Amino acid sequence: MPARIRRSSWSGLLTAALLGLAVLSTGCPKKQATFVVAPATAAGPVDVDGDAAALMPAGALMTAYVAVGQVANSTVGGDLVALSEKMLPFASQIDFQVKRDLDHAYVGMYSFSGADWFTVLRGTFKPDKIEAAAQQGLNTPYGTVVASTYAGRKLYTVANNGFCILSPKTALFGTEAAIRRALDRIQAGTVTREIPPWMADWVSQPGYALLVASDVNKQSFGKTVTSYIPWIQGVQYVRVRGRFNPDGSFGASGALTYPDEAKAQAAASGLDNLKKSLLVMGMLKFMGVDPLVRNLTGQAAGKDAQFQLVLDEKQMRQLLGVLSGWAGSGIPAIPPPGSTPPATGGGTNI
Repeated sequence: MPARIRRSSWSGLLTAALLGLAVLSTGCPKKQATFVVAPATAAGPVDVDGDAAALMPAGALMTAYVAVGQVANSTVGGDLVALSEKMLPFASQIDFQVKRDLDHAYVGMYSFSGADWFTVLRGTFKPDKIEAAAQQGLNTPYGTVVASTYAGRKLYTVANNGFCILSPKTALFGTEAAIRRALDRIQAGTVTREIPPWMADWVSQPGYALLVASDVNKQSFGKTVTSYIPWIQGVQYVRVRGRFNPDGSFGASGALTYPDEAKAQAAASGLDNLKKSLLVMGMLKFMGVDPLVRNLTGQAAGKDAQFQLVLDEKQMRQLLGVLSGWAGSGIPAIPPPGSTPPATGGGTNI
């Protein structure tokens, strides 16, 4: 995959995952961290419109749930749609509109062949129109979309990224390696939820527009990151959740889990002081989106460094404009990422 395309895919997701804090949830995959899982036992024909999360391949470094319809119809939705239309210039050719046709999505980050990503989209799709448009040629800034067949399904790819329409209600989108893993499981009839229980519980919380859970044990942070954010070293798990407030701002909360309480305390102090960082302030002012982040707070709770913040609606729209040119009260209780998480899923208050 060309570097500029891989960076675009990666940074697009991280931007959606809270503009910097969610970068903590992905890090940089280690080359030796390729996840190998024994295939599940065949269970017969697969209902591709059933459990969307079950369509995700095993070994996710990060799992996220995005209420796409809710986000697209928010006060910043128009700016997000404009950005997506630049990424999918052929949308009108296949009669596709984000606000009208997308409902929600499950997103995963992997390291099958580098920095792989995968998305299960739920909404309304038109396979016949997509096939007809593909025959005439779907052009993108990265080249022409190529149609092929894999595992009995039509696969559309360009620059090592692609999509596959499983049904009028379900589509797959991501790097080619990740999509092929998913199609292999569907063809073999081995589709079952293989997301770690704590991840699955976290991304199933109701009432949120965005939910992110990541196992950072399988990743590493470069010297550039740790030199500016030394307290990020040693983080094991990251959880982020967010939703829109009545004033159009986006409220988020979450936690970074460390191996001991001392490191969690250091991270909480670092988070609390992040808003005072000259580096962060300089970057935001340079981009013309200061103050984007307000009410950022951090506190330690056992091995967790919990945080809460609000993203300003006006500044979010300005930032989305920049990106488009380029391509409550108190911190709620956060459950530990154990194998048997609480039934509450960590609460629902920002």
